[in-house]
Amino acid sequence: MVGTYYFAVFCPVPEGGYAVWFPDVPEANTEGMDMAEAMDMAHDALKLSLEEYVKAGRSLPLPSPVESVRRMAEASNAEEGFTPAGEMLFQLIAAPDMDRTPVKVTISMPRNALTALDRKAERAGMTRSGYIASMALA
Repeated sequence: MVGTYYFAVFCPVPEGGYAVWFPDVPEANTEGMDMAEAMDMAHDALKLSLEEYVKAGRSLPLPSPVESVRRMAEASNAEEGFTPAGEMLFQLIAAPDMDRTPVKVTISMPRNALTALDRKAERAGMTRSGYIASMALA
């Protein structure tokens, strides 16, 4: 999904730092000791969760508007009896590109590089194309 963004809820916790979750992607939740770490962790959590959706053949959830996300976050906190240690922040986080449509490409490289590539792919139990794709996405 190119150009898709999900709202993350950054909730200050009494112990310090932030709990982070995505109401539209319930599997994506994390925490950070400060806002910078929480933001980095939010990107990772969203990426990993959406990758699992794709692997499982599940449709990606549709992003909700901020008003809906705010209501979901407030309802979740009330249900759990949790009171944030400060004001919650609602931040848009870009979803990674999950388009896995195969595209045929032609590349040129020295023969010895191709031989090395094929050996590494074979050792990894992958095709040449699969190995190149896995290296690009790592």
